[in-house]
Amino acid sequence: MQMQSSLPNSLPAGFEALEPFVDYWAGATNDIRWDRRARASMAEIRSFYDAAVPRADEGLRYLEQFPLDAMPDDAIRLLRLLLSLPHAAMAVEFHGQPRAAASPFPHGMHIGRGPWPQG
Repeated sequence: MQMQSSLPNSLPAGFEALEPFVDYWAGATNDIRWDRRARASMAEIRSFYDAAVPRADEGLRYLEQFPLDAMPDDAIRLLRLLLSLPHAAMAVEFHGQPRAAASPFPHGMHIGRGPWPQG
């Protein structure tokens, strides 16, 4: 499920190592990001988690220079990628599997609005 992004300069300079995860993990909404974690294998989740965790603090520091409603496209992709990290962390650090045990999937609950403006 991990693919190289087809977008030129997909992520800000310095974050090229995370490019293989953009197309799958940088979903536009919280619902998409949750669904992708739920559909991914643990190997895919672990690969993203292991690549993103060491870069998360640096990514957040980079993003702090922009207002949330005025980020350049490459920063938005980085933000969305980092917003997927808590989803991956739930699988790796808590559940030990892509979804919570005994949780129905696909689930019928959809979050209509997530963190603004990257809901």
